[in-house]
Amino acid sequence: MLRTNNLKVLIAGGGIGGLTTLLAVRARGIDAQLFEQTEAFRQVGAGIQLSSNATRILRALGLGEALARVCVYPEGRDYRAWDDGDRLYYTPLGARAEAQFGAPYYHAHRADLLDVLLGGIANKGFRLNARVEGFAQTADQVTVRLADGTKLTGDVLIGADGIHSTVRGQLFGKELPRYTGNVAWRGLVPAERVAHLDLGRVTGVWMGPNRSIVQYFVAAGRTFNWIGISRSEQPARESWLAEGRIEDALAEYSGWNRTIRSIIAATPRVLRQALYDREPLLDWRVGRVVLLGDAAHPMMPFYAQGAAQSIEDAYVLAGCLAANPAEPEAALQRYVQLRQPRTAWMQDLSRREEELYQMTDAAAIAARNARMRTNRSPESASFPLEQMRLYGYDAEAVLRGGAGTA
Repeated sequence: MLRTNNLKVLIAGGGIGGLTTLLAVRARGIDAQLFEQTEAFRQVGAGIQLSSNATRILRALGLGEALARVCVYPEGRDYRAWDDGDRLYYTPLGARAEAQFGAPYYHAHRADLLDVLLGGIANKGFRLNARVEGFAQTADQVTVRLADGTKLTGDVLIGADGIHSTVRGQLFGKELPRYTGNVAWRGLVPAERVAHLDLGRVTGVWMGPNRSIVQYFVAAGRTFNWIGISRSEQPARESWLAEGRIEDALAEYSGWNRTIRSIIAATPRVLRQALYDREPLLDWRVGRVVLLGDAAHPMMPFYAQGAAQSIEDAYVLAGCLAANPAEPEAALQRYVQLRQPRTAWMQDLSRREEELYQMTDAAAIAARNARMRTNRSPESASFPLEQMRLYGYDAEAVLRGGAGTA
């Protein structure tokens, strides 16, 4: 799109939130440059879920066809008991979710989503090996300082640099993120290794005492992804590359259903990663600098919304800047006002979901299972109210001043 104003946006961080922001602001005619600290966009990570609130935005940004080619279109979310595999609950996805929410629900590999985003920005507008180490701002501009000493100036700085955000640390002071008491086991399995298990095109959720597992196909069905979350007093390394051992993962899920143990045993390589979050901030902005995604609101993975919420942030932020380019500080404040309540709600919902998934008291588990079984038939299952609010979010309607199920 042709440039429509003189605004220059600087973006720290080249993850999903940063790249979506670059694409979204450029789509609105705003000049932007992104700084990513790594030497290349590494093909790391594992599966992610892209719910309708996120895919609606990605479609609006012109990525619908590219996304459909690399994603999986699940039929539903299937909740199971950890030991006997009894179905506890079911929520529809697939065609029913797309009809209800106006956009599809997808499973994707994180690397595939990054490739789609890079294609959307035509592989330009960013600098690699460019770590933002600090910034300075005046009433009229903001200047970033890179690790190599380079300084660049723009009108706005967006900190999309993750849970250990340098931008956040300078804005609000350095603080350690909160260890949640959970570690995540992650694995990717070639689909042919689990073909005999008849796993289906669903988001499988297995719930057990102190631990849970979520599993689904990614990479257009070529790979099966699983993430097991277990409570642990001792955190693992917080890294996508923190390798674990298959035998330790099997020991962690000792006694679990044969399907789960077969998936773990078939995994070529497992990762073990500590899970952290932060308390919601009252504000994400100081002057011409604002936070986005995990830098602003890292959350537990139990509602699979980390990527989706950063995509929502990016689109709303771009819309606010485009609506008021002459007053960037006011535009940033409007963005915070529109986004902060929703992401705080999402952070809290994700924490509460942990207890639902991993409760240990036998009486509480029996009561939970009895409640859940009232909605376990795929033919008659309905959408819970939280999902209606979550997946029905329409960022464009929110920008226009409508409710948008914020």
